[in-house]
Amino acid sequence: KKELLQYGFKVAKISMKGQIVDFEKEINWDFPTDYREILMAVDGGYGKIGDFYIDFWNLNDIIFYYEDIENLDGLIPFASDGCGIAFAFDKKSEEIVSIPMDCLERNYAKIIAVNYDDFIDRLCLHKLQY
Repeated sequence: KKELLQYGFKVAKISMKGQIVDFEKEINWDFPTDYREILMAVDGGYGKIGDFYIDFWNLNDIIFYYEDIENLDGLIPFASDGCGIAFAFDKKSEEIVSIPMDCLERNYAKIIAVNYDDFIDRLCLHKLQY
């Protein structure tokens, strides 16, 4: 999202659209449009938004966590705060949840935003609580 660029967000390598489409087909779910555009353009990135550090994972990391971690039950981790908390899409709703990285299970998830746009808005307005 454009708001991220105003914070001097650092970007990682560029991804291929085909890999994203293949993963979406595999999991029978589409990333939110704004997030998908970011993932296609930069394939992950990290930086500070105010005092808040966030690391948006690249597609390979997203696939790893989704496929290799049991008990996620429809959660798709896509970012972290760099201090042990992951952020995940909930396939069963549009909500974004926070979840401790040392116990990536749905029963530890906490809803922190109603959707991806709300998550980004809360980041940019320094109102993200988890």
